[in-house]
Amino acid sequence: MHDHDLDHDHFFASFPRFLDSSETGPWLERLNARYLACIHANRELLAGARVLDLASHDGRFAFAALQNGAAHVVGIDVKERLVRAAGEHFEAYGVAPDRYRFLLGDMFDCMDREGPFDVVLCFGILYHITDHMRLFTDIAALDPRAIVVDTNLSPMEGSVLEVRRPISAGPPPPGSQLECHPSKTALEAMLSSFGWTYDYFDWPGSGLTEWPHMRDYKVEQRVTVTVTCPEHAVAPDVRRRAVETVLEEQSDDDPQFITVTTVAAKFDLTPQALRTWVRQTERARWREAGFTASRDRA
Repeated sequence: MHDHDLDHDHFFASFPRFLDSSETGPWLERLNARYLACIHANRELLAGARVLDLASHDGRFAFAALQNGAAHVVGIDVKERLVRAAGEHFEAYGVAPDRYRFLLGDMFDCMDREGPFDVVLCFGILYHITDHMRLFTDIAALDPRAIVVDTNLSPMEGSVLEVRRPISAGPPPPGSQLECHPSKTALEAMLSSFGWTYDYFDWPGSGLTEWPHMRDYKVEQRVTVTVTCPEHAVAPDVRRRAVETVLEEQSDDDPQFITVTTVAAKFDLTPQALRTWVRQTERARWREAGFTASRDRA
């Protein structure tokens, strides 16, 4: 099926297998609305792109990315049933095997195995984890040109990460499973710390929130954000010199973040972006030396 043959307003009606295997939000109207906001609205970014789909579920949005011009997709999910279903769906819909790959495992362990990637999809996973900056740092290390984030938000004021129970609002009882919802201000602070810029999809103005099961988007308890990663605008020699300066000037007497902050100011970079590039270089050198890179290094 070619792009011009698709009814984009009713995309998943043409691919009903994804409705049968869904574990979350199986309503057709909701899936179609999310497709329009998360995928079709970003079709120019996806054209010819290598795409990484984090927490790829049954492959629905990885498949949609291919239908909107992506060259190749890699999906990662921790549930074997969903990874198996994704592969079965792609085979049933005639997707060439060399255009996709699905990995079973933790996304933190798997996301750097198949790169590089041009676009990273981060749908419905950010609020399920508590270490958002670790996730964004690992994504930054992949050097994508764009990220699309679809996430629940906390309604709390200020730059807040709200630890809460998964199903209903409120503090979690001791020993229970946790979710961590960022406030809008916190999300923007984390994204901008890498020097990234972002644009929100206008859910209230789109007309899509009048469909059933869309209240969370209508009241902006859930948002879709297209993030532009301008690392590619930094000349490679500037990036290399900044990293080398950090590695030359850091000492055992001072935490690395102090050196990174000072050097970032000299090169007009954000400290978080520079810190990511330094860690990339360190890990590469450790691998060459036969050591395993530690995620805990400052």
